Amino acid sequence: MASQQTTELRKGAQVPEPGLTEEEVVVRAVALRPLLRANRIKAAEDGSYSTEIHETFDKAGFYRLVQPRKYGGYEFSLETQYRVMVEISRGDPGIGWCLTLGTAHTIPLVSYFPEAVVSDAFGDDGLFIASHSASSRGVAVPTEGGYLLSGSWGYSSGVAHSTHAMVTAAVQSQGEVPELIVALLPREDYTVLDDWNSSLTMALGASGSQTVKIEGAFVPADRTVPFDWQATTFPEETIGVRSTGNPLYLAHIGPLYAGTLACIQVGAAKAALDEYTQIITTKKRTFAPQVERYKHPDAQLVYAEARAMIEAAEAVVYAGARDFRSLGERWLNDDHPALEEWLAVGNMLYTAIQLAHEATELLFRSVGSSVARKGVPLQDYFLATQMQKTQLEENKPHFYTSLAKAHFGLE
Repeated sequence: MASQQTTELRKGAQVPEPGLTEEEVVVRAVALRPLLRANRIKAAEDGSYSTEIHETFDKAGFYRLVQPRKYGGYEFSLETQYRVMVEISRGDPGIGWCLTLGTAHTIPLVSYFPEAVVSDAFGDDGLFIASHSASSRGVAVPTEGGYLLSGSWGYSSGVAHSTHAMVTAAVQSQGEVPELIVALLPREDYTVLDDWNSSLTMALGASGSQTVKIEGAFVPADRTVPFDWQATTFPEETIGVRSTGNPLYLAHIGPLYAGTLACIQVGAAKAALDEYTQIITTKKRTFAPQVERYKHPDAQLVYAEARAMIEAAEAVVYAGARDFRSLGERWLNDDHPALEEWLAVGNMLYTAIQLAHEATELLFRSVGSSVARKGVPLQDYFLATQMQKTQLEENKPHFYTSLAKAHFGLE
């Protein structure tokens, strides 16, 4: 059994608001919705949310939700993290994407990297924001004490306000299948290219998904770990569980990364429903009877069907967070869940994403041609889900078949 959780704080890292509750941070996220919507277009043009919004997020505690208390965080539940990110994404999916992915990588940092490295990453102020480009787009050349790392990692979502970057790279070797590692680099060791904003992308211009470029940076060996974060049943405890006693830091990224994306897509769908409601209560039907659309069964049916799908998707997201916690608690009590159980939670969350997409598509096609005009909010929410849909369609076959293989005992 893992060690009991420690409450000892890192020297210099203090919890900013010791009395902050999980309920209060969700309330804060809801209250920011008007501000985020007012900044929707500007943030997309700039490629990320502003410094002022970044400082607002920091003051609200959003960067520290799943950060261990020993490093100056709140160590709230995964469900609270998801509830906050749904609400931020309901304000604006692009801003939500940037914040959600920038904060989500706190969990694998704590879980897999040595404690000294983690402590240094949080620093004296306790602030850690990082992207993780999971695809191997670089090469790590072994050298004395570590690696020389070079490459370009696109789609590094959350990097705009980052303190660090995590990148996946192949270790250079001769005649062998290269080992994949994740390297952790401080901000001064990488360049963020100006290649992401609304003039360059179909949607999600505010997501801070710029390219990270690294040219021959030295990475000490202790700031690299094997990239085996989704094909394990954790036969031994992770560093994070040993250092905190919290099974959240087992960090099987199958369900964790799927849940992160699901929060954003559910938030986008909820924003689409808000906008659809606004349209049908202020716009009349083109054909008889020419009444406000909400008074006609056609709009009523669309509203009810979309709402049902969105609420079902949201319920699945929060259930996924609770299931992740339950699997971790079982593991902590020496009842180690099978790989199939971890994969099942992730696949459930991918299905929630699919429901959010279907609901947003229904809303988009049900209000007339006015949504085709650039800048219309409902169009932006629809395109945000369509942009992620391409990723879903690429990933889903791999994760779904992995679950089936695990169930039937196949390699």
